Amino acid sequence: MNLILLHPQLLERTCARCQTWLYDDRHQIVCRLGQRVRRPPGTLLPCWKCPKQSPAAAAGCERDIDRVARTVRLYFEVQATAGRCLSDRQAADALLVRHLAIVDVVVRRLAVSQTLAALGHKT
Repeated sequence: MNLILLHPQLLERTCARCQTWLYDDRHQIVCRLGQRVRRPPGTLLPCWKCPKQSPAAAAGCERDIDRVARTVRLYFEVQATAGRCLSDRQAADALLVRHLAIVDVVVRRLAVSQTLAALGHKT
């Protein structure tokens, strides 16, 4: 979930794509003369600086990313509308409510962490 909140530009960049194509610092595929540039065989992958950490660690994340992104998007819609965007069925769905509560905990912790970092405290 932190990946979605902190690094949304990486949502479209799967490990398989990263292994195939060169990316620039803006997380866009490098193009030369209008053609995408393939990653040369044997070059080191940038896993060391990627929030996904490695293809093995990213497998679950990439598998579930669409569902998690939909839940995070719904969370912000619920926040923006004070819950009026939910149907009666959604509001009564205990699993959905639980998932939204989990997103809320992560968002609040992230906000506290960012506030402390801005104040110069280490977390």
